[in-house]
Amino acid sequence: SSLFHLCFISIDRYLAVTDPLVSPSKFTVSMSGICVSVSWILPVVYSGAVFYTGVSDDGMEELVSALNCVGGCQMVVNQDWVLIDFLLFFIPTLVMIILYCKIFLIVKQQAVKIENTGSKAESSSDSYKSRVAKRERKAAKTLGITVVAFMISWLPYTIDTLIDAYMGFITPAYIYGICCWGAYCNSAINPLIYALFYPWFRKAIKIILSGEFLKDSSSTISLFAE
Repeated sequence: SSLFHLCFISIDRYLAVTDPLVSPSKFTVSMSGICVSVSWILPVVYSGAVFYTGVSDDGMEELVSALNCVGGCQMVVNQDWVLIDFLLFFIPTLVMIILYCKIFLIVKQQAVKIENTGSKAESSSDSYKSRVAKRERKAAKTLGITVVAFMISWLPYTIDTLIDAYMGFITPAYIYGICCWGAYCNSAINPLIYALFYPWFRKAIKIILSGEFLKDSSSTISLFAE
């Protein structure tokens, strides 16, 4: 679910950087709702198919019955479903990498263009477009860091499960546990990344933790600087 969310946001950032003025008309609220729904429905359907139908361990009944789950238990999934799982990780990740390479090139071109025209007078429309583009580039940079953190957290687990399925599940339990917890820690990393780059996010967290959001006046609080 996290991966699909990041992939859709990457597409949104790409559109925003390539054409910041037209992007809002392309990526509307209803389109965002569709993307969020897909990001949740597909993983739920996939998880249900893997874990609740029993197809994930077809042909591996003897191995499953022989597992020693004292102190922890490694999840056993057959090769077909592990391959599907890897592709569901690899394809969205590849899409994000391609988009961010393109975003990087576009940002570089924009920076050169701004530098070359910096001494010239700008029209109000050009100035507005420049401010919007700068804001979108910052958002793309933040999301890029989030994507890198996601890949660092989840790649060891994904690779380990793929190798394990084809090598007879030889990974020691403690290594598998480290990979799992590395993936889980990604959920704790994302808020820290946003807190570092977005002042409004830090302010929102402060309001929540201090209990200020319980006051009647909280509805008028502005999270954004004037």
